[in-house]
Amino acid sequence: MASASRAVVALQLRGPPMAQAHSSPAHQLALQRQRWRGLVRSSRSSSSSSGTRAVSAVTDDAVPAPARQHRGGSIASVVPEFDAQQLLREMQLDGYGSADGLSASMSKLPGIRQQGILQHGPQVAAHLRGLGTGSSELGSLFCRCPELFSRPAEERAGVLFSQLMGLGLSAGQAARCFELHPGAAGSISFAPAIALLAPLQAAGSKDGGRPGEQLLGDLLKGDPSAVRLLQHGAEALQSNMNNLLQLGLSKQQVVKALHQSWVLLAHAPERLVKLEAVVQQELGANRQLWVKMLASQSRMAGCSEATLKQRAQALVVEFGKEEACRMVDVAPQLLAINTVVWRRALAVWQQCGVADRRAVVRSTPNLLGYDWLHRSRMANLRALQRWLPWDVSAAQVIECYGRYMNRSPSTLAGRLLYLEQLGLLPLLMADKLAAKREWRLQQGLSVSKKAAGEPVFISVGDVAGFTAARFDSLVDSALSQQQQHDDGLVSSSSSSSPSFEAFRKGRLLQLPAWKQLLAQAEADVVELERKLPLELVQKELGRSVRAELRAREQAGC
Repeated sequence: MASASRAVVALQLRGPPMAQAHSSPAHQLALQRQRWRGLVRSSRSSSSSSGTRAVSAVTDDAVPAPARQHRGGSIASVVPEFDAQQLLREMQLDGYGSADGLSASMSKLPGIRQQGILQHGPQVAAHLRGLGTGSSELGSLFCRCPELFSRPAEERAGVLFSQLMGLGLSAGQAARCFELHPGAAGSISFAPAIALLAPLQAAGSKDGGRPGEQLLGDLLKGDPSAVRLLQHGAEALQSNMNNLLQLGLSKQQVVKALHQSWVLLAHAPERLVKLEAVVQQELGANRQLWVKMLASQSRMAGCSEATLKQRAQALVVEFGKEEACRMVDVAPQLLAINTVVWRRALAVWQQCGVADRRAVVRSTPNLLGYDWLHRSRMANLRALQRWLPWDVSAAQVIECYGRYMNRSPSTLAGRLLYLEQLGLLPLLMADKLAAKREWRLQQGLSVSKKAAGEPVFISVGDVAGFTAARFDSLVDSALSQQQQHDDGLVSSSSSSSPSFEAFRKGRLLQLPAWKQLLAQAEADVVELERKLPLELVQKELGRSVRAELRAREQAGC
């Protein structure tokens, strides 16, 4: 009987046999949308009781998927059947999106929204194409955020895209916002939030008087998920903003914090009060430290109370309450990162032979925030051991130069290789100031005043921290000095030597020493993983920790 009923349903959906010319997938999908429009109109036009019976009748006898029963006996909107691949084809997105992904995304929506997609999808897609959205971007957007296509373009997608593009985003960048946060498609308008956030951006910026709308657009370009802020009402955002100002943050600090993480402005004052209470109770921190933490590590506002408590307690157990509080004052990120990060750092230091790890922590607690089980850290460590013109162990590199280990290897290790190629490594000094004082004493000069003809000395800090322009200038001075020494001729620089940037993009990548360095760093990571406790090297945990650290690095933390 059940199979017979399903056969009847299938026959009713198919209707009478059609001519071959009318049996194309696109034609059948168009007919399917027409049938669903009729069903929606009939269910809306009926009274409550008769409507329930009508939907029930439709569900039982004429539609492929049953209507969902809500608590209280009401019937949810009808969920249509559709061919996702066929739908992509009709939207002219065949090959630009995943049918399985689209089906999964649409299945999360109520029936009325799915019906809306079948009805309005092609028109919305055409409108977004007209704004400049490419097929690849549109296909990804449709599969990730189909709800945006479930209403007429002029009622939703067109309005929201227009508002985002008014902030300086391209159509593709606007689409990315909805891909990362599909829930934004449920917003009627972003205008109230924009009206509050744009003036805030302008008031808190030092960027030459650029309009607040452009600055807000920059925030969204850098972090498209910040579109969630635009879903908040102006009143809620103003309340959250007032609370931050009352805590002691300036508008400039708030704006800077937003570019690290928009989460700070998304949470109500009550939530921040609870988080502050945790920090005060576990570390004995005062309001001033709490404000410092919010200003420099705004992602922390997104932590749960339990997570923040667990991180604080772990620091206290390892280092003691007073020292933990001091460490967080110097390095607030220690409460914003997974405890695995700093536990892993201590374990790697031990394997590298650091005898007094607590002394390193007391000196530079920021080092605990680096991912030491990463080939970039190992490449820099190996480079300093290999190319510094004095003997240095791995432990000494961590103790003396650990603060430079978070630099890109192409900068730190690459510059060391560049200096080697130019024959300038002998100018590197373990203590640049001491070398200058010694030279001045030898010349019978005052040790406190710079003298004419003073030789060029280079420190590890110069190599790691100088901007490209300052480093090139330093190298030019060193080459000029070298040439004067060799032949007595004055030359401003060696015209045959490329800039470091040209070297980094070209020759560096081909040098056998560079390739060997990276291979050795990979091998070092594998060896460390073998030696460390399993809980510090689990792959799933490692990926989540590194994603967290990458986010912090991109935010400039």
